[in-house]
Amino acid sequence: MASSAVSPTAKAPILGDKAPLKPPAPVEILLRPARLSDAPIMGKLSRDAYDLNAVTYFLTPKARDFPEDCIRNHRQTIRRRFFNPRFVSIVAYLPSDPATPVGFGQFCRLGNDEGAKQFIRDRGLHVRIWMFVLSWFFHFYHLVENMIYPDRITDKDAMKEFDSWVAEDDEIHWKSHPERHNRWHASSIIVSPHMQGKGVGRRIMTEGMILAQRERVIMGLTASIEGEWLYRKLGFELLGRFTHEVPQDGHEVGTGGGRMIWYPEGTDPKR
Repeated sequence: MASSAVSPTAKAPILGDKAPLKPPAPVEILLRPARLSDAPIMGKLSRDAYDLNAVTYFLTPKARDFPEDCIRNHRQTIRRRFFNPRFVSIVAYLPSDPATPVGFGQFCRLGNDEGAKQFIRDRGLHVRIWMFVLSWFFHFYHLVENMIYPDRITDKDAMKEFDSWVAEDDEIHWKSHPERHNRWHASSIIVSPHMQGKGVGRRIMTEGMILAQRERVIMGLTASIEGEWLYRKLGFELLGRFTHEVPQDGHEVGTGGGRMIWYPEGTDPKR
């Protein structure tokens, strides 16, 4: 996937009595397609990014006690998406270290319209066959891995309850609206904590939005409380808040976030 820097590298300001302080030059961020070998780092990035998230505490209350379990769970999810022909996975990196992702995005083309079918066909028969073979290989690999290293962090009752909440919101905002079935969906936008606030998330998200703009189809996502501001800046609109708030220590945690939608140029928001 071709990529370019966020912006040209600015010259360092020369400070003096008459030279006002200027903000630091933006960090140069490049993108490339994710590789299978990136999965371990991507799993760790997910764990680090979600470390202080209330949902993490609710679903995996022992995540901090067993960080390797948390990383493994994320890594397995990332791999499964690699082998789904509907997904596009990209990573962000610094020019000085192309092998080390500092963030990533995974976008899924949903629906059964001609655009979705064409996207899958465009992957090529050879690639789709390899995806199918590798998906089954890693399916059994993960089964064995989970037998050897059982999950010690997940609260199964909380997960079951949370899944029902997700299904409820999906029904309200997506499934009950046929015009929204065919869309690009941002499944994950993850940025390393030490790179947050430097334009990495915007760079990744913009690349995904280009996919939707090319097809003139909407893009949807689930925004966290922390991520809602960025998505609004990019032009996303809030469809609705979460039906349920995640409790922690018997209290409701914060307000914000929810299901969001973006209408590319050339689409009709009223449809």
